[in-house]
Amino acid sequence: MRRFVRHAEEERVVSNRNLAILAGILGICVALALTNPTSQEYGTFLQVQLGLAVTRMDQSLSGQERAMIQSLYATQGTKLIELVLQKYTQRRNFGLFCLFESRVLEQKVVVVGVASRFIPVEGVEEATVKLGQLVSTLRR
Repeated sequence: MRRFVRHAEEERVVSNRNLAILAGILGICVALALTNPTSQEYGTFLQVQLGLAVTRMDQSLSGQERAMIQSLYATQGTKLIELVLQKYTQRRNFGLFCLFESRVLEQKVVVVGVASRFIPVEGVEEATVKLGQLVSTLRR
């Protein structure tokens, strides 16, 4: 009889442990779903990344040229991002995370959005390089 009671208690402990693990996993999934980034948050991410690219632009440009480009981006950057989001971005929602695919300066940009964070997968650096090349051609 003691064996049976002891075995039942062990099963209950294992069962409670499994329930705790399942509840933890479920909690993590709910947290990820609630913090799944929106397209507007992605737009803010893109704007920051392109802004950083503008500030890191080719140092061979004169101060006046850099100031002009930074001013142009400051006044038109929001419109550029809105255009990219509306016409050149596809958001795929997988519940726990999103996959954003955009065309920026003819460059495919792929970013994973998870837990209110963005992880560049492809093309962000290349788009930055293309922006630098565009700036160089405007200079000529």
